[in-house]
Amino acid sequence: MIKDIQVITGCMFAGKTTELLNRLNKTNQNYLLIKPKIDTRNINNSIETHDGVQKKAITVSKVSDVFSEIDNIQLIAIDEAQFFPASIIEDINYLVSKNIQIVVAGLDKDYLNQPFGYMQQIIGMAKSVTRLEAVCNKCSSPASYSHRITDNSSSQILVGASDQYEALCQKCFDSYSL
Repeated sequence: MIKDIQVITGCMFAGKTTELLNRLNKTNQNYLLIKPKIDTRNINNSIETHDGVQKKAITVSKVSDVFSEIDNIQLIAIDEAQFFPASIIEDINYLVSKNIQIVVAGLDKDYLNQPFGYMQQIIGMAKSVTRLEAVCNKCSSPASYSHRITDNSSSQILVGASDQYEALCQKCFDSYSL
C-alpha cells in the first residue's frame, strides 16, 4: 500500500483552496470534498475561493463522518484541515489503509505564528507538501504570515477573511510584534 497524503499549506490568502480545487478539477478519480462545520464563511455544502470559484462539498464535524460514503472513492480532499479535531490523524490513517488518496489544505500556523490544529502532524505524515505564499498587504513582498487585524478575540480560532486577517511578509509581521 502506498501512503499518498498531499498537503497544501501557507498563510491566509495564499491560494490553498484554489490549489485544492485545481487538483480536483484535474483528477479522473471519484472524490469527496469535505470542509469543517466550524467554517461558516461559505454557503453550506460548498467551498468558495477568495476569487469566487465554488465547488460542492460535504460539511462535517470530523473526517470520519464521511466513512459511510467512501465506497468507490479514490480521493478525499479536506479543506481548512486546521479546524478538525485530533481524530483527523486517525481518520487520515484509516482512509490511507483503504487505499484512498488524501489531499489536505490548511493553515500550518495561526495569527501568532504558532502551530495550528493538527497540521504539523499531517505535514509529518505527508508524501508531498506544497507551501504557497500570498502577497504582503503592506509592501507587496511575498507573504507567509497571517496577521489578525481585529481585536475581537484572543482565541486561536476566529473564522474570517479579509475583514479579520491580512497576509504579511516576515519584515511587516515582525514590525507588529515589537
